[in-house]
Amino acid sequence: MRLALLASLAALLLPGCGGGDPSGAVRSGSQRLSGAAVAAPEVQAAGSCRARQVGPGASEWEPDPRCTPGATRQASLSEICPIAHTRAVRPPVSYTGSLKRKQMTAYGFSDSPGAHQEDHLIPLELLGHPTDARNLWPQPSPVSPNDKDGLEDWLHDQVCQNRLSLADAQQQIAGDWYGTWVRAGRPLPRSLTGG
Repeated sequence: MRLALLASLAALLLPGCGGGDPSGAVRSGSQRLSGAAVAAPEVQAAGSCRARQVGPGASEWEPDPRCTPGATRQASLSEICPIAHTRAVRPPVSYTGSLKRKQMTAYGFSDSPGAHQEDHLIPLELLGHPTDARNLWPQPSPVSPNDKDGLEDWLHDQVCQNRLSLADAQQQIAGDWYGTWVRAGRPLPRSLTGG
């Protein structure tokens, strides 16, 4: 009996020995990420998702939270602070372009894919998951930078300056990015302010 218990404990504990994943992959839930690893997308049925325009601007839309609730990846804050270097985890256009077309069908958009940008609901600079379809959606308006980009930069700064927890920033942008943007004073994207 004791031997069986010890064997069970060893089986549970030994995989964690050795200082982590030898491939250097970061774990997020049950999925392994290594750089811009590509997850198999889970896309909703045609017309089952509804985007909601939340402001007067062409890019002020929020995704359907049932279809795009957001997803994060696990990593250290040192990966994003003081400057978020997202190139290593950004998915390739071949992946996001294909996913965008499928998600446009799910969202009932019949216009050109060029009228949308495949947006990370929780941005990479806040450790949003790069390839999980639950964190990507075909945001109407190809305009970039846009208002949400300004909020992404502002929240990133708040997290890196210890004014806001990462979890709170992720919740705010996934739950009501437009309302958070307005309450934050409508911050502009860094690319427009030179910041």
